[in-house]
Amino acid sequence: MNKYRVAIAGLGSAAKNIHIPALRKIPQVRIIGAFDPRQEINDFPQFKTLEQLMEAQPDIVVIATPPDAHAPVAVAALKSGAHVFCEKPLANSLSEADEIAAASARADRKVCINSEFPFMPMHLAALREVGSARFGQLLFLEARQTFVVTEATEAGWRGQDPQRTFKEFGTHVIDLCKVLFGEQPVSISARMPRPLTGAGPDYLNLIRLEFSGDRVAQITLDRLTRGSHRYLDMRLVGEKATIETSVGGSAELSIGLRAQGRKPYADLKFHFGGIARLYTGERHVTLAKAPIDLFPDATARLFRAFLQAIEEDREPPNGIVDARNTLELIYRAYGGECPERP
Repeated sequence: MNKYRVAIAGLGSAAKNIHIPALRKIPQVRIIGAFDPRQEINDFPQFKTLEQLMEAQPDIVVIATPPDAHAPVAVAALKSGAHVFCEKPLANSLSEADEIAAASARADRKVCINSEFPFMPMHLAALREVGSARFGQLLFLEARQTFVVTEATEAGWRGQDPQRTFKEFGTHVIDLCKVLFGEQPVSISARMPRPLTGAGPDYLNLIRLEFSGDRVAQITLDRLTRGSHRYLDMRLVGEKATIETSVGGSAELSIGLRAQGRKPYADLKFHFGGIARLYTGERHVTLAKAPIDLFPDATARLFRAFLQAIEEDREPPNGIVDARNTLELIYRAYGGECPERP
């Protein structure tokens, strides 16, 4: 595989906690520098302007800025001849997404969106079971997040965006559903209640995705909660078994009597980054466990697939067509409220 010069636009939490650790896992890439007018880092050169970053002639530009800067940075990177690896969501509007797509086509360069959840070990393991003899066809998927918001989680653009929750996190769940069902949803319906925030961030999302064969995904993103924090739990109901996945470490001890035979049991569930288990009744097998550095690990796996797509001159996973479809579904969930950049 070729060697790639990578530049980073944006040095906030996404870059520091996900992208930079992910890139350091990949021997084929070298970070040549970064640009962020508000952040500094001592690990590699920092450019004073975006133009200087592009003049360094990177092969790939990683965009880890807030969403409102995705389109202008992506277009500039593509014009300079670089491929683009962009944090989700693709853009702040469908017209911006189309602008990026047009720039990608003109430059003949690839765009990949960092929707890394399908590349996490527990979701890869679940995907391998879908259609298998012991699981069968996926009939129903339930996804739930209970996320406790704080001043720290809402700092910056996140706490000000009225489409904050589903536009930021819903992309992950939609992409997981599309991968696991193996198709685009045929319809989407949603309720975005705002019982406390009024015109502020959408802290409660109730989403329903319909797939062919009368199969359904039900998504609940609950950031009103003041209870326990669960980053993402999913339940996949198949013809012959059920899979449960969890993102985020936890430890649970369950003690009780089995329904059949009234035999006592104790079940300790302990994992760091995430887990997937396949259930048939009370019995289960562990399909996969995830590492502590779950997000950089999954991002590195996706980035390697991106590099492979570049070398084979084909559409990468989470490419611009698929990312635009996800963005369109997000805005349809908000009732078509798709802001346009002035």
